[in-house]
Amino acid sequence: MSLAQWQGRGQKMPAIGVLKGSVSDSTSGEFIEYASATLINLRSNEIITGALTNKQGDFHIKEIPLGQYKLLVEFIGYKTKEITPINIFPGQSGGIEQDLGNLKLSISSINLSQVEVLGESQFIQTIDKQIFTVGKNLAASGGSGEDVLNQVPTVAVDIDGNITLRGDANVTVLIDGKKVGFDRRSMVDNLQASMIEKVEVITNPSAKYDPDGVGGIINLVLKRGTFDGFNGNTSLTAGEYNKNNIGGNLNFRTDSWNVFGNASYRIGERYGTGIREFDFEYFQPSDSIRYLYQKTERLRNSDNISFRFGGDIYPNSVSTISYTSTFNIRDQDGQEIIKTSRPEPSILDVKEVEEESDWDHSISYENKFDSKDKKLNANISYSYGNENEIENNLNQDSNVNNNVKNRNDFRSTIASFDYEDKLNDRLAIETGLKTTLKKLDDDLFFFEDTYDYLYDENIYAVYATMGYDLNDRFGVKGGLRFEQVETKARVTGDTTSATSVTHHVVNRAVKEGKFDNPYSHFYPSFFANYKLSEKSQIQFGYSKRVNRPGTGSLNPFPNDMLDTTRIRNGNPFVKPEYSDVMEVNFSNNSRKFNFNTGISYKYTTDPIAWWDRDEIIYDGNSYELLTSGNAESAKSLGGSIIIGYRPMPLISLMLTTWWWRNQTSGGQYESDLSGLSQGMFNRGQLTLNIPTIAKLELSVGGRATMKITSGKIPANYGADLGIEKSLMNNKLSLTLKINDLFNNRRFIIDTEEDYEFFTQNMYAERKRGRRTTSISLRYNFGKEQKKKWGRRSFGRGGNGGGGMDMDY
Repeated sequence: MSLAQWQGRGQKMPAIGVLKGSVSDSTSGEFIEYASATLINLRSNEIITGALTNKQGDFHIKEIPLGQYKLLVEFIGYKTKEITPINIFPGQSGGIEQDLGNLKLSISSINLSQVEVLGESQFIQTIDKQIFTVGKNLAASGGSGEDVLNQVPTVAVDIDGNITLRGDANVTVLIDGKKVGFDRRSMVDNLQASMIEKVEVITNPSAKYDPDGVGGIINLVLKRGTFDGFNGNTSLTAGEYNKNNIGGNLNFRTDSWNVFGNASYRIGERYGTGIREFDFEYFQPSDSIRYLYQKTERLRNSDNISFRFGGDIYPNSVSTISYTSTFNIRDQDGQEIIKTSRPEPSILDVKEVEEESDWDHSISYENKFDSKDKKLNANISYSYGNENEIENNLNQDSNVNNNVKNRNDFRSTIASFDYEDKLNDRLAIETGLKTTLKKLDDDLFFFEDTYDYLYDENIYAVYATMGYDLNDRFGVKGGLRFEQVETKARVTGDTTSATSVTHHVVNRAVKEGKFDNPYSHFYPSFFANYKLSEKSQIQFGYSKRVNRPGTGSLNPFPNDMLDTTRIRNGNPFVKPEYSDVMEVNFSNNSRKFNFNTGISYKYTTDPIAWWDRDEIIYDGNSYELLTSGNAESAKSLGGSIIIGYRPMPLISLMLTTWWWRNQTSGGQYESDLSGLSQGMFNRGQLTLNIPTIAKLELSVGGRATMKITSGKIPANYGADLGIEKSLMNNKLSLTLKINDLFNNRRFIIDTEEDYEFFTQNMYAERKRGRRTTSISLRYNFGKEQKKKWGRRSFGRGGNGGGGMDMDY
């Protein structure tokens, strides 16, 4: 399947010519994906048409006007190959249809910094995923993985670090093709932006991939060695409010082995404010009103350390054995002050200390069997980590517990085996096995009591897919995945005493005992791709997806044991939600203009919701408990548009918009979960390169006014500005960055809900962070040849490189 193709100015000659061939590495013979084949008219020197090579290194150009041409074949790190003349005429040498055979590209000596420049802001649309190379994105420079995701079209990270894809928070986030830890927010924030090479997005995955994540899959691919010899880079960032970091990447490669490593140390201060105002209008006695008004201030300091190292061994020209290890540690301390002025003045002053660490090990094997059409992957990984948190109430009160401790440990083991084979020119198969074993142990120390929450989840999966090309324009792919899942949860502890309503909530969970939920399910998928022309195609996809409740949705311990004005906890009885997802996508790509749009429909049974409100009575008082629950069903409609425009090499513009509309039915017993929500996000990025002077990048994005079940979330937009100056022949770069340029990023929500005896009106506003200016220095060293075997070229995601073809 050819990818982007472009068409030049219209020609009077009949467009009936056909040109095909393949592109490979001249040393290893390995085929190169995403190489460009450009056809230029010899008489006018104009670009007429062209194509990018597919996964098998093939390109196929159709509808070529009769004439005389030259062909330029290019790929980063290789010398450009020119073939001339090519005569597309009936009866002449070559004829109307020509097969150029295998074209071999020779490696070239390039600077690491040149690769960054060539690859920046790159967007590639393939049959099953979108690839965004991080390059030298200035908005993410010196930042974290969250900053990177905020620059990816259709992906957003909200004020609390929650990640959404096209407005859907039920998304699976992976690092190098694997889930790491239990909290996707913290694992992404722990990563430094300079460690990430690219981000891959699959909005509707096939049966080959894990069905988790109704909204899709986001995979962050980390950097590893790409060039022969010793090379790397180092970076240093200094910013306001103690936002500083230092990091570096090193690599040493030979023909038979490769070792690499990267490390970062990042510190920062985050200041946030907020207000919460409730009005309770009671029906009896008539028009009586009760108020609650709070102001919140929070200051949090964090230290993040990340290490990643690994290596590859090449026993022969078709096999690779790889090992990677990633270690993260984060220490945080902060203080939160909640001032309540109504109904009675009070102050809750809480100091928080949190320590978190995780370590991931992965071993993989890849064999290509001397064939570009056959591949075997085997992978096993083991992750473990722990988190310790202490909350201390600084307002000493003999009647209030002043110390809450929470400790959790997690373990995860994943083993997978994948095989793919192209049986002939039209038929291809994929099959594989996967086992995932997870354990979580959460200990809560409150007052003089100790509570323990144990959760085990084991998943055993097998899948098979088959793809068939009916002709050069139309292809289909079907698949089926089966999973057997075993989940067990236990809550233990002493229930003889209760010192507060939150203590009472924990005791109630212990009395409910154990929770077991074994289940199995089939997940079918079907996709069709039709190439409308050499530069445009339309795709249809269907898949069955599941959103398993996360630990936050299941854990019955309240999120905050000290604040009784807003009690929120998980629900161990929440069931998985299942979705049937259908989408249609259209793409049209040319040398200067890229247009991608899609529309999706999703029907969900047992959707998981966080706004299930229940009333509990403790010590004669009524409290509202916000927990998770299952509604009856939901229907969702959404769409997205991505436009990339490069009118000249010095200017590029990318515009993105995505919207969604969700209708939820709570059913007979959960009517409070019923309602309509809809919203829209917009984002734009302008990049201007002024030769020998500087590069300027302006990013603007945010949400339009959102309607939610009980009210609305007003519109909010923000901007980031970056300016970069390159020195020393692009080896040294200096970047000035301003985040939240107008200091106006915030979250506001306004709701109105009717209950049996009263109407509740709520207004809340929160701001996390503030406008920050920082300066970054980056130095690249090493002028070496690209690795001879071309195993993990830019834009590819082979084994060990963390691409989405790795394992699920």
